[in-house]
Amino acid sequence: MSQKSNISSSRTAVLDAAEHLFASQGYGAVTLKDIAKKLGIKQASLYYHFPGGKEDLFVEVMLRHLERRRVTLEQIIATESKSLEGCLAELAAWLWEQPPLNANRIIHTDLTEINAQKAIEIEQAIGRCVHAPVEKLFAQYQPQLRGDPGFIAGIFLCGVEPLPTVQKYGNKTKDEMIAELISLVLYGALIQ
Repeated sequence: MSQKSNISSSRTAVLDAAEHLFASQGYGAVTLKDIAKKLGIKQASLYYHFPGGKEDLFVEVMLRHLERRRVTLEQIIATESKSLEGCLAELAAWLWEQPPLNANRIIHTDLTEINAQKAIEIEQAIGRCVHAPVEKLFAQYQPQLRGDPGFIAGIFLCGVEPLPTVQKYGNKTKDEMIAELISLVLYGALIQ
């Protein structure tokens, strides 16, 4: 293996370890020491890949994670042969299997602890990579919707993320919960 590929795989390992810790604990709770310990390396070694320290590492982790989400969301949405309900069910099933994004925590807690310009960059990436693809899907059905596609997309995304936790307090299957959420988003809670 060449030195260049070793450096690349080392950098990827740092990003992966940091992503896991930031996702589970948040920016403020994670230190470079925690990341180094998870990797079994010296903390100073992290500065080789991320001279700007924890903040630059966090920004790169978030942008990489959000871009991966965007690609998959767009791939799911691009499949032409599905109804809106079918597409939403596929999106929800995929999101169910992902670590929670915790966008609310990121925006209201993590981003307040970093440079304002970098915070804006991450917040815009959340909008572009997570919200916008789903909003675009709903916008295709604009004539049939009672509300703003962006608002409906936000409600759908916010509804999906806690489903695995909500399931622990009930007896519905994953598929039943996803179907019920989609029904609530598209048709409301009241029987007409």
